[in-house]
Amino acid sequence: MIFFTGFLVGVVSLIPGISGGTILVLMKKYEQVSLAITNFKKKENKILLLFLILGIFLGTITFARIVELLFYFIPNSTLILFSGLVLFSIPDLIKAEKIKPNYFWFIFGIVIICIISCISSQPVTVITEYPKITLLFLILFAFFGMIDGFFTILPGISGSMIMMIIGPYFLYKSYLANLNFQNILFCIPLLCYFLGDICGFYLGSKVSLYFLKKHHKKFMSLVFGMVIMSAIIILPISSMQLNKIIIYIIVFLLSFIICQILNLFK
Repeated sequence: MIFFTGFLVGVVSLIPGISGGTILVLMKKYEQVSLAITNFKKKENKILLLFLILGIFLGTITFARIVELLFYFIPNSTLILFSGLVLFSIPDLIKAEKIKPNYFWFIFGIVIICIISCISSQPVTVITEYPKITLLFLILFAFFGMIDGFFTILPGISGSMIMMIIGPYFLYKSYLANLNFQNILFCIPLLCYFLGDICGFYLGSKVSLYFLKKHHKKFMSLVFGMVIMSAIIILPISSMQLNKIIIYIIVFLLSFIICQILNLFK
């Protein structure tokens, strides 16, 4: 199950607006993974994290091209599907936590996502020319990966959205989508990015685990606000076509069915 969770984290890490940490929370694996990272020396934790990282890696590599094609051919339906997956998973998450939300931190979480979304709104960019691979570029790209990993583990905040704010998101996604034997050199910047990603993942888990232990109710209220707003804000309301409303409804219902199936494996 931890491998499957990692696979989902790898897939959604490509989607601006949905956090990998959100998937860990929704799959009820967040605290387990955070504890495993902070107690890395234990053998069982090393095995757990190995399967998680392997799942993330395969999920990212496998779906990079698929996600790019989905957004190219059916962008609205794709966004609705991902949004529905998050929204329909929230009731089960709230039930599992068994806490009353702190409304101040809940609203604060909503505000944070709104601000990030406003800053990150920019047109989709297609990469046609790649930068020259130098030592400075690789160090910088690894640093971007660390930032991505730090925010990916934090539930509610999309690492991809942060990458869109600071710039390298489209380059990273293009490297993944076009990785093949002809472009084997793409492995070099991607390896640096993944190494940075792991370091950021570790730092982010330490920060979030601290707040889970010391301020659990406030932190989870913040998370709920961020998760709900992340799912709502990626809905393509302004670009929806009325003649396709039935398709959108079917896709939304499909996300509900997928959530029910996933609940059977939890």
